[in-house]
Amino acid sequence: MSQSVWLWTFLVVYTVGMIGLGFWTKRWIDDDEDFMVAGRGLSWPLQGMGMTAIIIAGTTGATVGAIGYASGYVAHWWITGWILAVVIGAFTIAPFARRTGGVTMTEWFEANFGKWVRIVAGLALALGLLFSPLANILGGSLILSGLMGITPESAILILGFSGLVYLYLGGMWATVFSDLVQFVLFALAFIGGTLWLVLGSDGTRALSELPSGFFNPLPHGDFAGLSWTAGSAFGLFFLMFCLAFGGTYWHRGAAARSPAEARKGWLLGVALAVPFAVVMPLAGMYIRGQGITLDDPQQAFGVFIAELPPVAAGAMLAGILAATMSTVEVGVVAGVSVLFRDVIERGRGIKFSPAASVRWIRMITVVYGVIAIFGGIFLHGVSPGVGALIGIAFLSAFSAALLPSVFATMLGRRFCSREASLLSIVAATVYTVYSLASGTYVEVHPMFVSAIIATVVYVVVAAIVRMTGPWWGAEERVRQPAASRQPAS
Repeated sequence: MSQSVWLWTFLVVYTVGMIGLGFWTKRWIDDDEDFMVAGRGLSWPLQGMGMTAIIIAGTTGATVGAIGYASGYVAHWWITGWILAVVIGAFTIAPFARRTGGVTMTEWFEANFGKWVRIVAGLALALGLLFSPLANILGGSLILSGLMGITPESAILILGFSGLVYLYLGGMWATVFSDLVQFVLFALAFIGGTLWLVLGSDGTRALSELPSGFFNPLPHGDFAGLSWTAGSAFGLFFLMFCLAFGGTYWHRGAAARSPAEARKGWLLGVALAVPFAVVMPLAGMYIRGQGITLDDPQQAFGVFIAELPPVAAGAMLAGILAATMSTVEVGVVAGVSVLFRDVIERGRGIKFSPAASVRWIRMITVVYGVIAIFGGIFLHGVSPGVGALIGIAFLSAFSAALLPSVFATMLGRRFCSREASLLSIVAATVYTVYSLASGTYVEVHPMFVSAIIATVVYVVVAAIVRMTGPWWGAEERVRQPAASRQPAS
């Protein structure tokens, strides 16, 4: 069988298998929490493999391959940044998200800042989370395009709609078992296949042809194509740090059986991700050493896979599909959860029945997923070389706007008032949307600017509210005794 036949065979088998998985897990979806957080039934091994699936996402192969091709082994910082952020998150956001009992991060905001902060933050976060499936569908599709010789737009449609079908059926439970498939394929195909090719005689020769600076693992220089997104290894760490404290990761922690299992699962995810940080940069470096010229460096990993024997290439293609889909699914589920619980239910002040909740969630899932799919096509047309990275940058920009609120609630202190929380979210969101619509994101760093806006607003408004607090507090004290004298219903 030719390589093309093997690749299409793996693609069809994987797609059909995942849709079958969706039908199998559909029977476990009785209410909205089953769909959104798998009934809070994830053990720490499932958490760990799920976290590895997020760290090694659909954008990872495209991005690490591109940086390795253009800049060398420094590409490992794309994964190392995630690892460092998740280690910190394992002792902070992971157990905290489970301990609060909130399905969404913005649900927890209401307990500290009020209903309108939850609704506005929910709208902002849902918009930001849209960039997660968008970027990962685009990143995985670029690899698929480079490997199979189809257009990126066709690859986006194939990956996007196949994942949307089984996610519609099985929700977070489908995602959990997709993560298991992904991890097995990664361990065998990504690490094994990469080492087999790179450590061969042709691979060692190709790597020996590279400039000596290509093997420097320390943070150095700008990353080609990433200068405005995260121009250094520190910038990458800050980007990952914002995302680790954002809605997608909160969602993972909230699905654990207990806070302790959430922490252990995240640490296991880090341990499982380390080999990928060590091995994956070599793929892009191998293509560069072979003297292959690419118009779009993000296709380097797809070209690398094409160098493998047909069966191994097909297995790695399935790994790419699994990596893309598992991260896309979590982003869609997290965004849909925020829209449903924080905007529709809380904003309208109604509570749906379990059956109605599942119908609403599935309807929103379809709309949200379709927007992400065609948004990926649009972003690739606007920025063909770095479209997936732009999506990640905007996702982190929205997450950066929420960071002060997250820190304030984790510390258990209300020194950041609801006014500061609301205004910082609004200001950073307006700026981010403006930079996307106007195209000024090419000249500025939306992630960093959003973080600065959020922080400055918190400091200024919190100081003002602190000074005017006695007046606001006096009005609250007048109302409290009357409320406390009312009979309990």
